[in-house]
Amino acid sequence: MAAYDVLIIGGGNLGLWTAYHLAKRGVQRIAVCERYWAGYGATMRSAGIMRQQGGSETAVKLGKWSRELYQQLGAELGVDSGFREVGYYVVASSPMEKAVFQRLVELRTANGVPNEWLEPEELRQRVPYVDWSRFVGATYTPTDGYVEPAIVMRNIVMAARARGVELFEQCEVRAIEPLQSGYRVETSRGVFEAERIVNAGGPRGARRIGELLGIDVPVAASRHMVVSFPERPVEMPPAFPMMFVLASGFYLRPDEQGVLLGFSNPLEQADPSDRFLLEFDWNYFERLRPEWEATIPSLAGKTIGRAWTGSIDYTPDQLPIIDEPRFGFYVLAAGGHGIMWGPGLGMKMAELIVEERVSELPAEEIRLSRFAEGQLAADAIHLPFPH
Repeated sequence: MAAYDVLIIGGGNLGLWTAYHLAKRGVQRIAVCERYWAGYGATMRSAGIMRQQGGSETAVKLGKWSRELYQQLGAELGVDSGFREVGYYVVASSPMEKAVFQRLVELRTANGVPNEWLEPEELRQRVPYVDWSRFVGATYTPTDGYVEPAIVMRNIVMAARARGVELFEQCEVRAIEPLQSGYRVETSRGVFEAERIVNAGGPRGARRIGELLGIDVPVAASRHMVVSFPERPVEMPPAFPMMFVLASGFYLRPDEQGVLLGFSNPLEQADPSDRFLLEFDWNYFERLRPEWEATIPSLAGKTIGRAWTGSIDYTPDQLPIIDEPRFGFYVLAAGGHGIMWGPGLGMKMAELIVEERVSELPAEEIRLSRFAEGQLAADAIHLPFPH
């Protein structure tokens, strides 16, 4: 029977970055159990947005750390990091949003993220292909960008394995039994024992893994949709800055020679299936079309090159979970931001395991008990998720 110091359940961005950071800290026997293949679930279906312009202290810090960690890992491996810095405009559609956004500029700059508020007049000069008459302004961070999910997943698998992490794919966890010291884990690839377990099961596993030990982990899955236009309008430069229209729930970024558009339906309900590949909602796409075509008129009528869906994990307040609800059993969830925060979340989970504390993040924004206590945190900048 294989025995480990730490067994991580979930081989997506969160689980693999946790394994990597643990190995860097000197933990010797680390294993990752993945039900499918590394990165197969939510990670590889992500649009790869990397935004430091969070709506809470935790969101800002995790975005900043993760951006830096992606680049550091590329340098460590001697390969491309997968990160593309193009800048990001988060757009306000109402005076109420404007007031919130302007307050958030102070929070971000206080935490080392360059951020500014811009009025429509200046935005017209900077980004002339957008119809800014529809909006009241935007915040902007020049160091935001996006990652290519396939590249960052390649890198973290390489890095974790190079540091001795064992990766078990096609390894579904079926049962967890507490022992006098540690846990016994029954999987489709045999039985393992571990002193500690990390539940990084993502949108299709975190809640189920928690239930095996009677722990409620309020993580659910929501459908997210992405389309890519193979050709961008001539008015848009190749590395055009990304933009997120918060009130309408859609964003745009460069994609090869074209434009990627991601969006979520605010009326979407939690998806109870166990699937990552979900039906594309073309009816909602057509309802949303007037919004993004009015925002960037030159996108109207562009041919779609590909379209796909993904299952995003989310928590009731769209913030993460970094906690140890039972001795030796840890819960790590991204609150809908697995690619955006994965490196930073893995770093903080490793800190919790090794040092028995999480520094620099407000406890009320990361502890699991906040949900049972009804003391939810607040983050103003996120995609629309089910209530």
